[in-house]
Amino acid sequence: MNKQNITLHQFLNGKSLQGEGQEHEIINPFDNSVICKIKSASEDQTNEAINNAHDTFHSSVWKKMLGRERGELLYNLAKIIERDVEKFAHLESVDTGIPIRETRMEISTSALHFSYFAGHAGKIEGSYQDLGTRFNNLVRQPYGVIGQIVPWNTPFKLMARGFAAAFACGNTMVIKPSIVAPLSILALGEALNEAGFPSGCINIITGSGRVTGKQIVEHDLIRKVIFTGGGEGGFEILKQTAKNVTPSVLELGGKGPIIVTDNIDYEETLDGVLTQSFARKAEVCFAGTRLFLPNKMHDKFVDDLSRMANKIPMGDPLDEKTQLGPLMTKKRAEDIAKVVDEAKGEGINIICGGSKPTSENLVKGNFYPPTIATNISHNSHMAQEEIFGPVLTVFKYDDLNDAVTKANDSDFGLASYVWSNDIRQSYDLAQRIDSGNVFINSYGYQSEIPFGGWKKSGVGREHGSEAMLEYTQSKSITVGMERFQSRFVL
Repeated sequence: MNKQNITLHQFLNGKSLQGEGQEHEIINPFDNSVICKIKSASEDQTNEAINNAHDTFHSSVWKKMLGRERGELLYNLAKIIERDVEKFAHLESVDTGIPIRETRMEISTSALHFSYFAGHAGKIEGSYQDLGTRFNNLVRQPYGVIGQIVPWNTPFKLMARGFAAAFACGNTMVIKPSIVAPLSILALGEALNEAGFPSGCINIITGSGRVTGKQIVEHDLIRKVIFTGGGEGGFEILKQTAKNVTPSVLELGGKGPIIVTDNIDYEETLDGVLTQSFARKAEVCFAGTRLFLPNKMHDKFVDDLSRMANKIPMGDPLDEKTQLGPLMTKKRAEDIAKVVDEAKGEGINIICGGSKPTSENLVKGNFYPPTIATNISHNSHMAQEEIFGPVLTVFKYDDLNDAVTKANDSDFGLASYVWSNDIRQSYDLAQRIDSGNVFINSYGYQSEIPFGGWKKSGVGREHGSEAMLEYTQSKSITVGMERFQSRFVL
């Protein structure tokens, strides 16, 4: 994509405006060329975005809008995204390095998020209690202005899930995509206008997390924050929101365990583990990165998995044949290589991968091949810290209780995986694993599946009807039905 073809700016009050802040180069991870240059929002523009959303939320037009009318807007947007899949998928592939075959899927499922929550928008319900001389209504109301901080990995989909639910609940939004990968989300403004969204209800600005993101999170008109990202960023968000006691929905890091039992379909499990470990370059928090295998199965399974991993085609994300694209930044590839090299010095075995590719068509990009490591201590840095790349550590076990203990021996608890054809065994394992999500013989979440983490993997839930509880707050209204009698005798 030629950089002259991209003119994407901030989206304020229904208009596309040039940023007035620092200029940033948007880099193509395939060859580290400059895609385009974008100016971030200035401090004044960030304040303007928040004030736009605040003023719209308190306007008479917004207060009179019915839930089903918000649903119609989301449904309109879903149809536009479906129509323009190629446009958004192309931007996301160039910007993030995710192969086009996968970004098409991500954009299509983003449209499903919009249409799914469109159906929820008119169905927010409360409760009634008869208390004799009084009655109580519990009603659920929107927070107001929600600030959404979106990461650089699969940005459009991660934006869509929070935005769709929050908007369906009646909130207005300020959305900040990562300055590293903002293109697909900045392109959303035109679609919002076409779908008929009122000016000011959705504002999109970009800039660095430490400047623009901090200003959003700490602003006293922001009533809730949505953040997806690493643990360090999440901990900083918690500190920043403490000032105004602003609640947050946080999806943070993961170190997903995969427990394979003796009772499996061997070929199916190989396919499943390969996908869980390396899909989307494993630059996703719910990747499976710790594989636990029965001792007697270990060597054969690892050999077969390695042969499959070595065959995954790497290359240009816009090439239809590419199945593994480059990592997001050059530094990310270098950091992962450093972690693996240090582990080599500790005596681990690298079964496949383990060094940057040297082929001519890959050397300019941020590529790192699927890497499988064995003979590693479960207490090591590689086994405990989120690497956020295509590196799988493999462990043997003789007893399932030991596998569960080690699976739970982590600060993280986002997604975990079980492979077993014994329904009782697999469900028992799922109950015992400390994780917000367990996938049995399966991979991947969708609009209907509540998703979120335990422990340091975050708080709150995205997706499903659970998300509607995140973006509304309860109000208890009690009405006296008889004349009030004073408790004082005067």
